[in-house]
Amino acid sequence: MHHFHILKTSKVSKETNDCINIAFEIPEHLKHNFKFRQGQYINVRRMIGGEDLRRSYSIVNAPSEGIAEIEILVKRMDDGRVSRFLNDEVQLGDELEVLEPAGHFYTSYHPSNVKTYVGLAAGSGISPVLSNIKEALYQEPKSTAYLFFSNRSFENIIFRKEIDALAEKFEGRLKVIYLLSREKHFEDELFEGRICAGKLEQLFTRFPEIDPAETTFFICGPSEMIKDVSEYLKKDKKVPSLQVMYEYYSAPDDEESREMSEEFKAIPNIESFVTLIIDDDEYNIHLNSKKESILDKALKDNLPVPFACKGGVCCTCKAQVMEGEVFMEKNFALTEDEVERGFVLTCQCHPTTNIVMLNYDV
Repeated sequence: MHHFHILKTSKVSKETNDCINIAFEIPEHLKHNFKFRQGQYINVRRMIGGEDLRRSYSIVNAPSEGIAEIEILVKRMDDGRVSRFLNDEVQLGDELEVLEPAGHFYTSYHPSNVKTYVGLAAGSGISPVLSNIKEALYQEPKSTAYLFFSNRSFENIIFRKEIDALAEKFEGRLKVIYLLSREKHFEDELFEGRICAGKLEQLFTRFPEIDPAETTFFICGPSEMIKDVSEYLKKDKKVPSLQVMYEYYSAPDDEESREMSEEFKAIPNIESFVTLIIDDDEYNIHLNSKKESILDKALKDNLPVPFACKGGVCCTCKAQVMEGEVFMEKNFALTEDEVERGFVLTCQCHPTTNIVMLNYDV
């Protein structure tokens, strides 16, 4: 299981009025721990008012850039205690608790590949998408990439200087289109509005060289955008599911979630004995299947369980079911293969048998 480490900030700079770009220096003795894949994320921990708060932030840079840092973007949320702290108080040289990289919002690259990649990002969702696009360009010299990036206005385009420099560096292989949702576009009215299925259909018409069925997509933004675009690509354009990759940064509140809650109401109301394997130690908890999740009960009992979002969006609390059965209310992070192999998000899990064993160490 991964652990928190103390890292020192090596860059703290305002990207926009409500976003800050933070880089962490990786000391020599921790370089193995913080070796990352493009599109992964780190968790930052902060004690505020005696409460242990943890938030996930996607890594912006790509491994092939060869930078001995890990860089994140933090959007300031009015109700976000950690994001407010990071935007308003963190300074250059400060030390923060950071968890080792995790997540699987990436694909594999090979220098001989001749592929097309399309990034679809809105606002701060650019972080993992940009990381993936950069790695594709560095790793596959014969591949091409498109970035469709939506922001409120030109003034609010996140990482605009870096993206423009990247487009210049990989001229002929990277095409960048900025879409504006609250401002007229000086170049083309097609590039006005938010990214959605209808807008993407128009963009495919404008760029006919993109064959959706032969393209790998990286999508990150508001949950409604992800749902709309991913369903359109898979159903209307027949893009294989493995080529439609997306990363939620908040749990979607949609019809599917409500349906799953109805399923939760149908699980048996039982008392369970749950064993948790954490760092080769065994911990036991007793809980009612209806009252709280396995993670919530473990935290209430002060067990050293890993967690972050508690909304089924990140994989920090992932564990594998070794014995018994559980019901997972929501899942916006695990792959189908992981679920088939018995992995679950313990923040969403309720036991459905009297005996359950979960292993966090696998």
